[in-house]
Amino acid sequence: MDLIEINEDNTTRHPWETSRKIIINKFISRIKKSDIEILDVGSGDAYLANSFTSNFKNTYSNCVDIGYTDAQINKIKNNFNNKNLKLHTTLSAVKTNKIDIVTLLDVIEHVPSDIDFLNDIIKQPFISKDTYFIITVPAYQSLFSQHDIALKHYRRYNLKKLKQVITKVNLNYIEGGYFFTTLLITRCFQLIIEKTASKKNKNLDNLGNWKGNRVLTKITKNTLLLDFHVSRLLKKTGLNLPGLSCYIICSSKE
Repeated sequence: MDLIEINEDNTTRHPWETSRKIIINKFISRIKKSDIEILDVGSGDAYLANSFTSNFKNTYSNCVDIGYTDAQINKIKNNFNNKNLKLHTTLSAVKTNKIDIVTLLDVIEHVPSDIDFLNDIIKQPFISKDTYFIITVPAYQSLFSQHDIALKHYRRYNLKKLKQVITKVNLNYIEGGYFFTTLLITRCFQLIIEKTASKKNKNLDNLGNWKGNRVLTKITKNTLLLDFHVSRLLKKTGLNLPGLSCYIICSSKE
């Protein structure tokens, strides 16, 4: 979860977040299944980064977020009590010889220049020709809304644009696509309502809230995971369904 979305009253994770965690772990497992050193840039509350260390044996997550305060770092450490979770406010503070996987999960849309941002990561001494990158972003600029403005997004992407970005920073494309087709439909309706409303809601109070009960939460999560698996299956036949999220997996070039 982005730091801007954290609400002290939150008791339940949004199904979007819990299902995305499973999806990202599946992406990682296709690259490496154990002994992984991960750099998670823009970690937020470290929910995803903590899951990496739980799902893969002998795995360390180096979390970097410029928004961290000392109080937030201490709270995250207390929440997870995970010695394999390392928290930093800058890339230069990361002390490791080699990073196996860099995760940028809904992060690059938050920076003015995605090219400069990625180049700054790639030039770090722990990035090698064997380093993989997993990047997710919100899909389709046509869906840019007040929600994006509230979350301080500069842009949204499609797969073509994301491929152009990684080419400019000399990363090698492996695979890419979309997921959460069902949420795409929901977002389209939300955008229509927003554009026809006389007053736009810019309140951030509910950005990180999920108020569904346990049954609704489980149903929504399972629906999103089914959505992902159906999209993956159809992708193998050459049909790349659109979705609310876009992803790309790439590697460093020699």
